[in-house]
Amino acid sequence: MDYMMDRGMLGLQEVIYDGCQEQAVDLDISLPDYCPDIQKILKCQVYPCITNRAIMNDQLTLEGNYTVKVFYLDSVGNTVRCCENSRPFSATITLKQAVDRARIKAWTRVEYINCRATSSRRLDIHGAFSLCARVTARSEYSVISSVNDADVEQQMDEVAFTQLETSAVQTFSVEEVLELPAGKPEAETILRSDATVNLQDFKIVANKIMLKGDVELKLLYNSSLDDTLLESMEYAIPFSQMIDVTGIEEDFRCDIRVSVVQTEIQIKNDYSGEKFFFDSQIKLCALLTAYSDSNLSIVTDSYSKSFELNIDYSQKNFERLEDLFSETTIQKNTISTDVEISKMIDAWSEMCTVEAVLQEGELCLRGKYNLCILALNASGTPMYLERVIDYEYKRPWKGEGPILCDAEGLVTGISYRISASELEIKVELRLTAAVFCQQACRFIENLTADENKPREQDSSAALSLYYAEKGERLWDIARAYCTSVAAIQQENEMEDDIVENRGMLLIPITMHC
Repeated sequence: MDYMMDRGMLGLQEVIYDGCQEQAVDLDISLPDYCPDIQKILKCQVYPCITNRAIMNDQLTLEGNYTVKVFYLDSVGNTVRCCENSRPFSATITLKQAVDRARIKAWTRVEYINCRATSSRRLDIHGAFSLCARVTARSEYSVISSVNDADVEQQMDEVAFTQLETSAVQTFSVEEVLELPAGKPEAETILRSDATVNLQDFKIVANKIMLKGDVELKLLYNSSLDDTLLESMEYAIPFSQMIDVTGIEEDFRCDIRVSVVQTEIQIKNDYSGEKFFFDSQIKLCALLTAYSDSNLSIVTDSYSKSFELNIDYSQKNFERLEDLFSETTIQKNTISTDVEISKMIDAWSEMCTVEAVLQEGELCLRGKYNLCILALNASGTPMYLERVIDYEYKRPWKGEGPILCDAEGLVTGISYRISASELEIKVELRLTAAVFCQQACRFIENLTADENKPREQDSSAALSLYYAEKGERLWDIARAYCTSVAAIQQENEMEDDIVENRGMLLIPITMHC
């Protein structure tokens, strides 16, 4: 026998793919003619960037390029040089199912890099980096919200959950011609560039979202007046960009991550040759995810007072977006060195990991970042140091249950002070996270009555006596006696649905089965 039932849709976030695929780096390169001979390699690193990501049916494609940069001392031994080589890459990942609209979060992770000079002008480079992705899609499940039959008892649960409404990924460029101020030495070659994004504001307007912010660009360059002289410059480049986001609404909660994909800087001067400029093109990637909060009453258990029921149960994990934040913390450290540093040239970071755990009522974000240091030793010779530093950041937490945290860390600023063979480092760290509370929920997808299996009930008396144990559920007792929880509560003047103390209960027998 079928029942008339009301149904609702439970929208859940389902992870379609979460993993990494390794890419090899094998290069045998010769220095360009304009690069001086190598005396000593200071640092070698691979910088992969994903420029395109797309899903077609059940295939995720990631495309981009990687650049290998080698910092070295030239044959004279007192000038830092840089040579670089770029190659494209493409990877295809098979998902567990085809999806039409999904959130694609993709990033890279350097595994290792080894570099040796086989001659003063030749480099043998081997390494690997991983292309990592997490693809999340919205899945909808039909659940029973009520059964319209007086014979059927229902156990209800109010579920609060967060639905992924829409997502978009879009790349765009920020271009600016930056003037070298008067008093700064002329630029010959750019040794290193570093760009970070500060998202200041956003506004949702008719299936679009307007982003406003700036890009902080830091440059380290060799001077054409004295190539042993390394100079630095910092610029703030504002941007305003409209992004298409199908289906977005003003009351949605938005998780917006804007990152730097690629930085291209060229040195130019005017016709007189007196003014120098940095022609900059910075490619950014915006990942936007919009969520909505919903509540739904669902039937988690049921029984009939007359017949045995055929019930199809299902259990799913659902998530509720508890917190969405982007905060800055200052981390201070003292680093000891084996050699005396006479002057700092540059300091930067190329890696920052983050994981989240709950500790004594606080959300603890912790991880590691690497500190890259280019400096002069006591004799004035350039040197390179690198340290991996642990950090921890705590903030109050009021959520319940296990969490799922989508967090990112980025070093946005470094300041330092030299003290003998120690460096006092102050790092500005930006932590961005979307934190979800997780809960498992069992619900009924379908139920029918088996009319060939009527339930038996002792109808010889209007009341039965039952000796209950402390902690027993009235639901289980009512099911066994073919009655209702409300009837037991009324007969025994109870308000709770759990037996508080061991003792006798009166069970009303209200009908025949």
